[in-house]
Amino acid sequence: MRTASPTPIDHDITAAAGAGRSVHRLAVVLLLAAASSLQLLPATAQNNACTTIENDAERLACYDRALRPAPPAAAAPAAAAAPTAVAAPAAVATPTTSAAPAAAPAPAAAATTEPAIVPIVVVSVRAPPGRGATFTTQSGETWVQSDSRQNALPDVPFDAEIKPGAMNSRFLVPKGTGRAIRVRRAE
Repeated sequence: MRTASPTPIDHDITAAAGAGRSVHRLAVVLLLAAASSLQLLPATAQNNACTTIENDAERLACYDRALRPAPPAAAAPAAAAAPTAVAAPAAVATPTTSAAPAAAPAPAAAATTEPAIVPIVVVSVRAPPGRGATFTTQSGETWVQSDSRQNALPDVPFDAEIKPGAMNSRFLVPKGTGRAIRVRRAE
C-alpha cells in the first residue's frame, strides 16, 4: 500500500520570509532612532506631563506646545518690521482654561531689491547664429537670452520691460510685441 508523503518544506523560502521581517524591524528601529535624534519625536517627559492634566483645553494647549515646532528665527524680525493696520484683540484666559499660545503672524512677503516689472531701454542686440541674443540696456546692464527660440525684435533702441517669472526667472518683453523672451542677467 502506498501512503502519501508529506509535502517537503522549502527551508530557503521560510528563512527568506523570516529575514524579510527582520529587515523590516531593523528599518523601523533605525527610522525611529533617526527621528528621535533629529528631534522629530517630542520629548517623552513633556508628553507625560501633558497626560496628567485633567482639563481638556489645558491638556490640548500642552500638547500643542510640545508637538509644534519652534517658529523659524527669520520670521520674527520680518514680522516685527512689518507694520500692522489693526491689532488683533488679546485672548482672555479664564480660570478653567488657558489660552493657547498665540500663532505667529504670517511672514511678510520677502522684500525685493528690484521692482516686479522693470522698464528698460535696449540699445544693443547681439544675436550670433545658433545662440541666444545678448541685450544691452541704456544703463549698461547685459541680459542674455536663455531659451533657444528665434525672435523677431524691433530695431534698436526700443523700450522693453523685465518681468519676473516662476522660480526666479525673468522675461524681457519688448513694448508692442507681446512676446516674452526668457533672459538671465549676465555677470
